[in-house]
Amino acid sequence: MIKKTPLFLALLFIFFAPANAEQGSQSHESIGEAVNGYIAQNINLPGEYEVSLVPLDSRLNLPQCIDPLEAYTTNNLIKAGRTAIGVRCNTGKKWSIFTSAIIKTYQMVFVLSHPVQRGDIITRQHLAIEKRDVSNLREDFATQLEQVENKQVTRQLNSGTILSLRNLVEPKLIKRGDKVVISSTKPNFSIKMSGVAMMDGTKGQLIRIKNQNSGRLINATVIEPGLVSVND
Repeated sequence: MIKKTPLFLALLFIFFAPANAEQGSQSHESIGEAVNGYIAQNINLPGEYEVSLVPLDSRLNLPQCIDPLEAYTTNNLIKAGRTAIGVRCNTGKKWSIFTSAIIKTYQMVFVLSHPVQRGDIITRQHLAIEKRDVSNLREDFATQLEQVENKQVTRQLNSGTILSLRNLVEPKLIKRGDKVVISSTKPNFSIKMSGVAMMDGTKGQLIRIKNQNSGRLINATVIEPGLVSVND
């Protein structure tokens, strides 16, 4: 687990009554502890995370709060990236400030071990698994082998690139004009016929096939290169 670093917070705004000299001042460390405690209790992000807080202005002087400080967020949500977190004192000379926390998240993701070209098919030899900072990425990076293995790349990608699902598609196992075997399985028997693909198809896709024996057009499911299946 990455150590959470209590650096501290950028002040966004502050409302408070004049400090009472006899009351003392609220330490900046206690404000940071309140923020870190709130994050630790409420964060719900996958993988590991790291928290950095921008220091408070050293000139900031807040009245000492009698009761424990309350940290909060306006939308009850803690997300990766920059997040505003409030801290307030609800007793005595009440005050409230907003601070800013920067949260980085790390996950084990699939990356390319060497470059690939558009149209290449991803195999295990292309892949490596690394822990990366995914804080600023869309949530479509690959974390499971089945998401990337045997998928086709839609653009050129460099070595070390985190694999994104938006750059991968199912490869076309059958192309228009290919000769195929049509397999039809019944409870008591199965038959095979010759056909011609009338359109491209990926695994599991329903495509139009011309039966070469009857000349009829039928719908069939792509099983593998050169093989389609019908159930009726």
